[in-house]
Amino acid sequence: MYAALNEKNQLINAIECKEKGQFKCPECKRPVILIKTAVTPFFKHQPETTNETNERPIHKQGKKQLIEALKKSTPESCVIEEEVYLKEIDQRPDIMVDKKTVIEYQCAKIDLPTLSKRADKYRQLGLEDLWILGGDYLSKKLTKQHLKFLAYNDNWRFFIVMFDPKSQRLSLFYEVRFIGPFNRVTCHKKTFKLKNFKHFLDFQPERDEVKEVKISEHQIERIRKIQDPKINHFKTSYYMRHHERVEDFLEGKKFEMLKPIYQTYHWMIKCGSTPRRIRQPLLNRPRNVEQDKKSEK
Repeated sequence: MYAALNEKNQLINAIECKEKGQFKCPECKRPVILIKTAVTPFFKHQPETTNETNERPIHKQGKKQLIEALKKSTPESCVIEEEVYLKEIDQRPDIMVDKKTVIEYQCAKIDLPTLSKRADKYRQLGLEDLWILGGDYLSKKLTKQHLKFLAYNDNWRFFIVMFDPKSQRLSLFYEVRFIGPFNRVTCHKKTFKLKNFKHFLDFQPERDEVKEVKISEHQIERIRKIQDPKINHFKTSYYMRHHERVEDFLEGKKFEMLKPIYQTYHWMIKCGSTPRRIRQPLLNRPRNVEQDKKSEK
């Protein structure tokens, strides 16, 4: 960011800042530090205390390795830049490729509003954004904490990418779907060595077959025992409309794979509930989601 608040709560420009002391972000009021460069000085948020020793070295190491892999995997004419300052949106993406695509290597935990704001700013400039997860987000399997980073393209469809700089391996989780009455996350996973970065970029998997699972007695019993007020209200309303319990209606029912963009349980959708979408900032491209819907019909 180009400016911050000093100890007197006065806004001061990074270019003009010569004083020492404590500074904070004008928006979130978190501490920031002055970074002096030969080109353009700027303020940067201080890392969280818990990430000071763990996240920063991992992020620096991973970013360096990704840049080297990109340079080896792209034509010489392709411009790979690090921490380019985008004045229009006051952002410094980790990596910029040919001034068209930004790559963020996200190691520290990030909340949904911050992720949404950053993704929206890139799109304001017409930039494509690829988020690669590491550090605190590294995992051998996908969980629902990863779903806010869900992205989409025509080859991988719904996907998430992780990178571990220690093993120098990229993990691509693709064809991400929900399956079953309780929206269990399912996907395919393919791992690439970093030296084969081009293989990762060019990877074109075969289309996945549509799968179905039959509801089990255990799942029926689980639905029966739910004590959530909203779900109980839904179950009561269903009974009043159909003179049948949802548990009886669901016996023997099959559940197909569902796009991973809804919060509502699949069994409730099956019973007529209106599905609520998950907030996923990297999926704010309606054209792609519509294409995916059409391809499954």
